Amino acid sequence: MGASDQLPVLWHLKVSHYNEKARWALDYKGVPHVRRPVFAGTQSRAAKKLTGGETVPILVLDGEPIDDSTRIIARLEERYPDPTLYPSDPEPRGKALELEDFFDEELGSHIRLLSIHLTLPDPDVWMGAFMPDLKGARRVAMRAAFPAVRRQVIKGFGIDDRSVAHAWEQLRRVGKRFQDTVRPSGYLVADQFTVADLTLAALSSPAATPPEFPYPQPQRTSPLAEPLREAFDEYGLLDWTREMYARHRPSSAEVPAR
Repeated sequence: MGASDQLPVLWHLKVSHYNEKARWALDYKGVPHVRRPVFAGTQSRAAKKLTGGETVPILVLDGEPIDDSTRIIARLEERYPDPTLYPSDPEPRGKALELEDFFDEELGSHIRLLSIHLTLPDPDVWMGAFMPDLKGARRVAMRAAFPAVRRQVIKGFGIDDRSVAHAWEQLRRVGKRFQDTVRPSGYLVADQFTVADLTLAALSSPAATPPEFPYPQPQRTSPLAEPLREAFDEYGLLDWTREMYARHRPSSAEVPAR
């Protein structure tokens, strides 16, 4: 049995900003772990086998599969408390957890919808972001089938004029909450980096495309994503997200699987 077999195992989607929350927490705490990437569209099969659920990330820690990025971070805080992502005092800790939940619920699915909607016109940008491991003949086949894939994606994510307009409104709501919350130190709670900062920065990564994000983000240079970048920049979230990544996103603690 190889040494890596004893390590935590993270099942994840490379592109996903929710999955980035879990990756960042593992890397921030310096927890050696194995990563098992799944293809976009196949995550429900992997999740069903591990937890009976529908999606990743799933962290297998001490033999127990844990789903949902919030629960994963909570368990990591218990198992690997240093460096902490939770403030020690109850009041700021409660505030950080409340903000984590707010950004998960009010930003996560909406920025995903906008990212998909904006990049779907260009199959190379879309596949490069959402299917970075698709190579060779499989990529050629996917590109040939892309008109049908595009229709399936639009239907599957419920992308229409109303859902897109609602997503933009949610982004503005989050931007205003950010402006009302961020402190002179640049942090959201207690003048220290917490789970609130990690969550907002990770979920903002499709727009900010920071260089520290560990996987391809071809939308970084695509004009198709410019409306998203402009909207985040309006509220100061573009520079803030990149600053949080530069300050607090360390190199990967991933251990290659054997």
